[in-house]
Amino acid sequence: MFWTVQRVSWFLFGVVCLVALLGFTGSGGVFQKQTVYFADAVVELPRITRWEASDDLSIRFTTPQAAHEVTIAQPFFDLFSIERIQPEPQENTLASSAQRLRFAAEGAPPHEVSIGIRSMHFGRASFDMTIGGETLMVGILVLP
Repeated sequence: MFWTVQRVSWFLFGVVCLVALLGFTGSGGVFQKQTVYFADAVVELPRITRWEASDDLSIRFTTPQAAHEVTIAQPFFDLFSIERIQPEPQENTLASSAQRLRFAAEGAPPHEVSIGIRSMHFGRASFDMTIGGETLMVGILVLP
């Protein structure tokens, strides 16, 4: 009996280690990040993050424009705070239940924006993100 319990325990420990190594605990790994493709940009953000942990959301604009706009719906800001934006937006506008960030751009693309975020609560965040007139639903799971 003890031998069986010990083997099952070792198996479960191995499964927990594998889950963590793959990124399902929000601490790195191949499944920790997700990539969302828009017509004008590519967004890389965490799929799973940890409560009160810092993370990055990066936006790579792929089309030549004088300025790029990103609109992020309010449910994102209910769960996350923004620690930094690099480069700083040229303009930040409060829209209806969203925030619109406008970035000036010069030269040939790609142009990249990095946003440092920190989760303030745990749970599931589903929010709309709009780039170039295209709106997609994005989800992030925040673990305690």
